[in-house]
Amino acid sequence: MNSQSSSSRQQILETASQLFYQKGIQNVGINEVIAASEVAKRTLYRHFPSKDQLIEEVMKYRAVQWLCWFETTVADRGNTAREKLLATFDVLQEWYASPDFRGCPFINAVLEIADASHPAHQVSVRVREAIRNQIMQLARQAGICDPESFSQQYLLLIGGASLMATIEGAPAGAKYAQTVLSTLIDNAINQVQT
Repeated sequence: MNSQSSSSRQQILETASQLFYQKGIQNVGINEVIAASEVAKRTLYRHFPSKDQLIEEVMKYRAVQWLCWFETTVADRGNTAREKLLATFDVLQEWYASPDFRGCPFINAVLEIADASHPAHQVSVRVREAIRNQIMQLARQAGICDPESFSQQYLLLIGGASLMATIEGAPAGAKYAQTVLSTLIDNAINQVQT
């Protein structure tokens, strides 16, 4: 792939990603992506032969960006694993408070497409697993005896906080989730010590 072709593909991905997130996947047609990307129809179809393939590639693109942002930002917060676990909700609160926040793009895609066999659904599942693995690693470092169960409980908190931020248009759910997370951590550590 030459640099111009790579640049066109990147332009299409970035534009489609923004449009899908702002308006919803089902509300954005290929012609809108072409117009906003300022590419020829033929160029778009050379890179993405169908809308489903474009959706899948946009979700993969967003997943890489989001996971990199989350992991890097959390790594810069706190000195201990416990502090980093709690800081995840500070990071999320900042995201929820950003003016362009329109909900979790991965939850949005799953709800919009509603087909568990669609590749976008599978990308969302992989994002969930990547978050869970990061949390399990921090949980082990924090001395939590059952990091598997803890990570699943964490996912309930992040999902609830994300939905609350989407529905209410406010980031307060992150603080509530952080308070519950603190209790979960303390209980899980106390179980090990008793």
